[in-house]
Amino acid sequence: MQVFVAFNIGDFNAVSGMAVRYYPKGSRVEGDSIFIATDGETTRQVATRIGLGDDPSSNGIVVPVTSYWGRYDRDLWEWLSAKQRADSNG
Repeated sequence: MQVFVAFNIGDFNAVSGMAVRYYPKGSRVEGDSIFIATDGETTRQVATRIGLGDDPSSNGIVVPVTSYWGRYDRDLWEWLSAKQRADSNG
């Protein structure tokens, strides 16, 4: 499973609502970032689905999470690890 993170979002409430709606088991809101776990989607597809697109009022950045390091709540690290290990059959 691929994990993406969206950040620097203009309308955070609208975008986080779309993420939770479209990825109910694969999204996690942390501070001013949204983590999204999904299979078979590109970065652009995820961005479009959560409401970030060509319209200047829907600004934000989405990138794949390929590695990570830092200090934060252990629950986030465990969530990231579990999602990245998951496959489309599980």
